[in-house]
Amino acid sequence: MVRAGAAPVDDGTRPEKERCTRVKVISVQRAANLLSLWPLVVNTLTVLSTVTVAGLGGHRAAVIAPLIPLLLILYRQRRTLLQRPRWIGGTGRYQTARYILIATAAIQLYAAGDLRALGILAIVLAILALSLEPMLKSLNGMAVPYASNMPGHEGRNRASFRYGWIFPLNVLGLLLLVLAALAPVVLLPLTALVFLAAIVVAGVALIDLAGRIRERRRFQDGLQGTLERMEPVFYVYWHAPARSAFQVTMWLPYLERLGVPFAIVVRTAGNFRQIASRTEHPVILRRSLSDLDDLIVPSAKGVFYVNNAMRNNHMVRYASLTHIQLLHGESDKASSATPIIRMYDRDFVAGQAAIDRFEKFGVWMPPEVFRIVGRPQVEHVQQARGPIAELENRSVLYAPTWLGYQAETNYSSLPVGAEIVRALLERGCRVVFRPHPYARRSPELRRACQEITEMLASDAAATGREHLFGAVAESEMDVVACFNASDAMISDVSAVVGDFLHSGKPLAMVSPRVGAEEFVSMNPMARAAYVLVAADGVLQDLEAVMDALTGDDPHRVERDRWATYYLGDIPRENYADRFVQVAREELGISAG
Repeated sequence: MVRAGAAPVDDGTRPEKERCTRVKVISVQRAANLLSLWPLVVNTLTVLSTVTVAGLGGHRAAVIAPLIPLLLILYRQRRTLLQRPRWIGGTGRYQTARYILIATAAIQLYAAGDLRALGILAIVLAILALSLEPMLKSLNGMAVPYASNMPGHEGRNRASFRYGWIFPLNVLGLLLLVLAALAPVVLLPLTALVFLAAIVVAGVALIDLAGRIRERRRFQDGLQGTLERMEPVFYVYWHAPARSAFQVTMWLPYLERLGVPFAIVVRTAGNFRQIASRTEHPVILRRSLSDLDDLIVPSAKGVFYVNNAMRNNHMVRYASLTHIQLLHGESDKASSATPIIRMYDRDFVAGQAAIDRFEKFGVWMPPEVFRIVGRPQVEHVQQARGPIAELENRSVLYAPTWLGYQAETNYSSLPVGAEIVRALLERGCRVVFRPHPYARRSPELRRACQEITEMLASDAAATGREHLFGAVAESEMDVVACFNASDAMISDVSAVVGDFLHSGKPLAMVSPRVGAEEFVSMNPMARAAYVLVAADGVLQDLEAVMDALTGDDPHRVERDRWATYYLGDIPRENYADRFVQVAREELGISAG
């Protein structure tokens, strides 16, 4: 089976606008980190402190010299040191400087005549404790998670305790050692005890790591046999940036309805942790290209993909499997009609609009690739409770998108979001604010989100209106719950618009760059919406759009027609069954 197409675009690529912003930030705030200037500065100061201590010949004031680089280390690592260690913590940082500081402290003690048995013991323990850090860090990199929820196997995917405690212990011990010349009788025993505690922690951690690595290798060696016994019929393959688990979780309830065993395959430890905590289905981490070979067992018939990540082509090369692209939303974004889709055997789309979109963007696709399955996620979207003009206590959902991966896919209205929300509040509306999960990655959009949440909190306190925002709307509620809590919606070029069409409720879309006519031409879904133009950061016809959205709603009939075009001509009753039926058909799964 031959699969053609351009090289996939990595879903982990940073947005262009954000990249430009970050370039400026890097040049000022992060250049030292990127060029390793801070370790160079600390190492230089540490060497100078050694020379100073040696030159002063045991004078008590010489202790100030090594304190300067040590205090700089403490300042640079203050966040790591002032909170509970996050697994490996700061282990291994400023290793060279800390070795030199141990030597400096030894010189200071020797020059002061205090380098006796206890002093030598403290120095030896310090060197041993510090030497264990790189070993611990290296082995921790090998003890990655590997599998969860596998039948008959309980994976050891996490450390038994936080190994990072060794770093604050070693830093504390080093501080005591540097100061030991001031009060050796008191400080040297404390120094030895602290370093001994660090060695014990490191020793226990190394034993735990060895067990985790051994268990992981044993599992790896027997994985194919495990899968042959488990008999998965398909895999869900996923690789994505942080906070992207929704791409998979939105599909799991409907993949479960296929009624056959399956597993989720991820490629990074970060993705593993994201999804393993959100599902009871088997999750398998396969990091290298060759690791994927063990997944090819006789029972496996297909693979579902939920994005166009670059590493998808690592899995799609297995021609014996049927590769099905689901994506994670229906929208008019250019990324929804990319030649990359050609490398999959099937593209499951919500409605005819998704198929026509490829022709619109000049991307030829073989017709047999497409299967219309609807958007099963909208099966629980409730219809409007009545004409919006007749409703009391109207609620409007504001669901802006993020910057996108390139400038041409930046559709976010958040720069003018505060003005939009203010207009809703002036009309007495309750606001449900749910920005895209990636929105806060950009400093500009993060500030806009903060301004809106503060505005809603202030209005709620003043009027008693129960606005939904923050953790309530973004975490406790899913997007369908936000739809059902609203009587209308304002959004951008986004997948939530297509899903919201299923409700039949009025909606508006924001055009961030062009006029209404051009926007509708570029984004046909906007024909079902009231277009709010925000070209050059200035909202146009805001009052008229708000009046239509929350008043007479002249697009009501037209909106129903476009809902069928985008979400498929599928009966509302048992709407999600179409997806299940088609998926079973493609994978050769019997309905029984």
